[in-house]
Amino acid sequence: MRLALAIALAAALAAPAFAKLPVKTVKIAEKHKQYEIDVDYPRTGNKTIDAAMAEWVRDEVSRFRDDAAGNGGDGPFSTYMLGIGFDVARNDDKVFAVVFTESTYEGGAHPNTAFQTMNFLMPDGWQVYPQEIFTPDALKTISRLATADLKKQLKPDEGFDADMIKNGAGPDWDNFVDFTILPDALDIQYPPYAVAPYVAGPQETKIPLSALKTFLRPDWRAPQASFDCAKARAWVEKAICSDVNLARLDRTVADVYAARLGAADSDAARLPVHGDQREFLAARIKKCGGQTGKAAITCLTAQYNARLKVLNTPPQ
Repeated sequence: MRLALAIALAAALAAPAFAKLPVKTVKIAEKHKQYEIDVDYPRTGNKTIDAAMAEWVRDEVSRFRDDAAGNGGDGPFSTYMLGIGFDVARNDDKVFAVVFTESTYEGGAHPNTAFQTMNFLMPDGWQVYPQEIFTPDALKTISRLATADLKKQLKPDEGFDADMIKNGAGPDWDNFVDFTILPDALDIQYPPYAVAPYVAGPQETKIPLSALKTFLRPDWRAPQASFDCAKARAWVEKAICSDVNLARLDRTVADVYAARLGAADSDAARLPVHGDQREFLAARIKKCGGQTGKAAITCLTAQYNARLKVLNTPPQ
């Protein structure tokens, strides 16, 4: 009896504290006259993680099919092609992180490459984004360190372009959306054209977390809006910061607004976009003021979704 207990105890002590998620590859392969699809994506057994990854893949495949249906054709240079592969960047008791590499050919001079990264907190598979990992003050430091690293990697005769680096690694969270959070580093992927010409290929920078430790938020699951939730004072700010989905929606609206404003080619074109945003910010307070709790969140969510729809409508 004592021997059996001793063996069981030894086995328990020898066993790893956390078993990595099992990763199986799911395939989608199609070959038609107008297009070809060759997709691999992971399945882990965690329902939340698997649902998020499968949904993204389904959306990409569906979009590609729609694009190819009326445009692809015969011949080696006219058949549209979609390829998706993946690498598991991290799989431990803290984070499951995956990098998808998507290659598409839709009749251009060459295929296009894009990345999609997903970072899930364990054990429940809560998906997390850069703004929820780092405080807003981190952005300038991440930009500075990424820019310095890219300038070291890219040589003048190997695709160095100061303006592309300045724009592609500038202080904008969208520049660092393709990231994985490793145990000791923030790993950032850049597709071709993001920070260097196509001929230079994709780029990657790794920033030690030790250089960003003062900017790490204590709770990565806590809501973080387009403004610093730690400094929220007004009722509308507190309401936004009380709900993760609403905070993410606030970030999305702010990002799309900034992109729409940046795309305007003159002060005259920017003026109505800026004016509409000011009206929206005032209207959300007027329409949702006086409400609290879930009622305030529901009301504000409707306002933000309506604004996002307007911002995503191409200008006439």
